[in-house]
Amino acid sequence: MGEVLFILLYSTIMWLVIEIAVVLFVYTGLNKQIARYQVISMLTATGFTTDESSLIIDHPIRRKISAGVILFGYFSLAVMISSIAALLSNDLRVNLLGMIILVFFAILLVLRNRRVTALLTDKFEHDMDMEYDLEDWPLKTALGLKDNDMVAMLEIVEGSDYENAASENLLMRDDDIHLLFIRRGNVILRKSLFQVKLLAGDRVMVFGDEKTIKEKFGDMLTEDAR
Repeated sequence: MGEVLFILLYSTIMWLVIEIAVVLFVYTGLNKQIARYQVISMLTATGFTTDESSLIIDHPIRRKISAGVILFGYFSLAVMISSIAALLSNDLRVNLLGMIILVFFAILLVLRNRRVTALLTDKFEHDMDMEYDLEDWPLKTALGLKDNDMVAMLEIVEGSDYENAASENLLMRDDDIHLLFIRRGNVILRKSLFQVKLLAGDRVMVFGDEKTIKEKFGDMLTEDAR
């Protein structure tokens, strides 16, 4: 019976750590579902890589939070190994686990307080403004993109309708799409973008409404943007 209680208590600690980390990630602007998936991946050291992991790796504050989660994951592995040995010797520290659960639960309740939510959200935004140069920011954060926005790379292939046309022809006046730059080989074109004549092999980086980009340029999106 004691062994089962120990496992339940430690599982509760793991759940609380996950929830605390998820809340902190959400305060940095990360989607809650993405945050939970990435936290579980970090905590279990599965090394499961997705495109979403770049949302954490490219963000300085999220990297700090993830480092703590990863370290706790390794600590948990050590605890589980030592716990198995303790179980074999019937030395269960149930009272200590109970106290740890209370502490973590209190932290989670504090973090979910509305005032604390507003305070930490503002603090994380302020830290990004004051401590990091704009070039260190994740692209989506720097551009102020919303959940329904995306950054995409369009490839101009030979025979394309846009080949030998000015880049301004890519966009309609009412499109919520904007040009960032044109990559031509190893050269980045940024000046007078709308007048640049597009050539086969050019790659055009745009950002804006995800639905509009995919509907209009679905066959031009590079593989990593589909």
